[in-house]
Amino acid sequence: MKTLFKHPLQCLPLAAALATASPLWAQATPAPASAEAAAVSPTVRVGDATHNLLQRQREGHEASATPRPIDGHVADLSHQRYLKSFEQPVPAWFGSRLEKK
Repeated sequence: MKTLFKHPLQCLPLAAALATASPLWAQATPAPASAEAAAVSPTVRVGDATHNLLQRQREGHEASATPRPIDGHVADLSHQRYLKSFEQPVPAWFGSRLEKK
């Protein structure tokens, strides 16, 4: 296979040019008419992506038609491992956001 560059560092100018160029799929968004309009009606709110993914999961339209059951023995071992995880105390370095009394 023939390579374009004889030395690995020869590709740096090309890599820099590609990194700084705006992607072709990026589109400029129109500026809001005023700062108030931007604050009142944001186009994307925090949590929208998660909300949409959870909604798609609930609807199930994109679910696979192929069932993928877990073998009973494997499910039992997995559940036993989960239960065993509660036998160990939470490490001190893990910390807590709860107030200690």
